[in-house]
Amino acid sequence: MAVAGGAGEREGAAALSQTRADKAASAAIRRYQGRKVLNRVSGIDACGGCGKRVLDPDTGVIYARSSRGYVVTIGLVRCGRIWFCPECSSAIRRGRTEELKTGALRWLAAGGTLAVVVLTARHNRTTELERLAAALWGEPMRDDSGAPVVDRSGKPRRTPGAYQTMLTAPAFYGRPESSRTRKDGSVYVRPAEDGIRHRIGYAGMVRASEVTRSQANGYHPHMNLLVFIGGTLDGTPAKGTVTGHFQPGDDAVEEWEDWLRNLWASTLRKMDPAFEPSTTCEIRGCKCGGKGHGVMLKVITSADDAALIEYLTKVQDGKRDDSVTADLDAASGAAMETTRADTKTGRGRKSMTPFQMLYRLWDIEVAGLDPKRAEGYGTAAQCRLWWAEYETAMAGRRAIEWTRGLRGHVGLVGDDSDEANLDYVYDGAAQEPLTGGVVMTPAAHATVVNADAELDVEATIRTECYDSAGDVVGGLGGRADHVRVLTADELAATQENLAARVLARREERERQARIAQFDADQAETERNRRRLATLLAQLAATRRTVTDISKH
Repeated sequence: MAVAGGAGEREGAAALSQTRADKAASAAIRRYQGRKVLNRVSGIDACGGCGKRVLDPDTGVIYARSSRGYVVTIGLVRCGRIWFCPECSSAIRRGRTEELKTGALRWLAAGGTLAVVVLTARHNRTTELERLAAALWGEPMRDDSGAPVVDRSGKPRRTPGAYQTMLTAPAFYGRPESSRTRKDGSVYVRPAEDGIRHRIGYAGMVRASEVTRSQANGYHPHMNLLVFIGGTLDGTPAKGTVTGHFQPGDDAVEEWEDWLRNLWASTLRKMDPAFEPSTTCEIRGCKCGGKGHGVMLKVITSADDAALIEYLTKVQDGKRDDSVTADLDAASGAAMETTRADTKTGRGRKSMTPFQMLYRLWDIEVAGLDPKRAEGYGTAAQCRLWWAEYETAMAGRRAIEWTRGLRGHVGLVGDDSDEANLDYVYDGAAQEPLTGGVVMTPAAHATVVNADAELDVEATIRTECYDSAGDVVGGLGGRADHVRVLTADELAATQENLAARVLARREERERQARIAQFDADQAETERNRRRLATLLAQLAATRRTVTDISKH
């Protein structure tokens, strides 16, 4: 038996750390393999070039070792597609998880309450993912010809899905005061009515959507919501201010859960009876507790506000008070469950995530594994078809979304935009100081990419055998002299120059976009002026005609 604090304990900790490191390394390799397959099978141009195209040809591509020993690659275009790219998804979800964790802890520390809600719909192996996704999250509105319908500002209009209906239903949101004038001239005033959100103290929610696919029932899209309740608001959740916190009563939470379950089922039934989830369950011991499988809800409360506040103010020193462990685990667990779909895998060979389709394609088509030994299920041709269906259905949708105003309620800034996602991808590439590495020309990097040899180059950087990176390129038929070793200072200078050139090009693109928009606005103004002149001329002609008729 190991003595506490002795050699046995240290060896156990080292073994555990090594196990975690091995798992992380294996996951990183799998993400690399998945992205390589994505480059080949994706119908999205950005995904086809992710990790291949060079950001600035004058700089080239940097492979560098961080002070913590891992390898970063700088100077490549990233797609930033959270749904489709294993590499980009990992970086984005990691950043979004930290953001959500901070917001959750701050809400708990202030006295608020969290609720984890899982929403799903009935599905089977014949269900079309695109139709089911539209029922859940809505879709662009189209006219009879199939063209997108736009509003007055030119933005596409959307048909709401069950999720949007849930947020805007009067029973939940309440009704503001309104008035109307009767025929006799009197004014009728309808007083404001509170909704369920007032009784539970709803301040907003974070929605993270994910998709899995099972051999028996096909695609299964569903939502994980982290709902911030227990807040007293002055105004609406989107534009108001949180003035206090309270513990929602059990009756109010039960009312919300029952209402949500019935609304969710009825809304999906109206869209397609085949999508209606169950609201009862007779399976003994089922985790739904007999309430059906469309909605599951779990409430999380804080047990030690003071300790949480102390944790939040001292987190930068790397210490954690044991008294907040339970609360931190609750908030972190909720955040991880909400956002980290990239770390999940299907159950056995009968279910898989979309990324596992890419991994299976690598195993079968690149590694040459027997399909029975490869991850997931299905033939290579089936996986390609399933992936194409997935891309079509999920392209343009947000995987993680905060409701308006919620970030302000927990003291955060930012948004859910694609630009913010790309910041997570690019900023995460080199957060640690770089100790050494190499820079290679676009031609040398193309040689490496075409041979699927990026991991071979990374191995030379990780072991600080920088000169060997040129040998790898030369051995693949490229030019070894197109690889140059850089010191830490040279890496910093190269990075700075790269960032300056990329920023300059971005600003120029934005300037050109503003010019194009100005020209378009001017052209639209001129068209409107001409239309008005034509209408005025037609009106004047009509008046003359009426005058002539009246004279005769």
